[in-house]
Amino acid sequence: MKRTDQITPVQAETLAFIAGYIDKHGYSPTVAEMAGAADVCQNAIAERLASMVRKGAITETPGIARSIRPVQVSKPLLVEARQ
Repeated sequence: MKRTDQITPVQAETLAFIAGYIDKHGYSPTVAEMAGAADVCQNAIAERLASMVRKGAITETPGIARSIRPVQVSKPLLVEARQ
């Protein structure tokens, strides 16, 4: 895997938040909920999600609310992102 395909530590935190939210609620969080949890603006979350889609860490269906889903991410991807 190319280095540019690895998720960043901040993206790994976002991915963990999404997975945890889905586990707790049964559906994915909104951009506003993620922004509130991360204490950043919604545009920052939107850019983060777009990058994560490009890297294959998540999928989302444009125009469909709460459609963000984590893709099975290998442990080395997350481990390297945390370093």
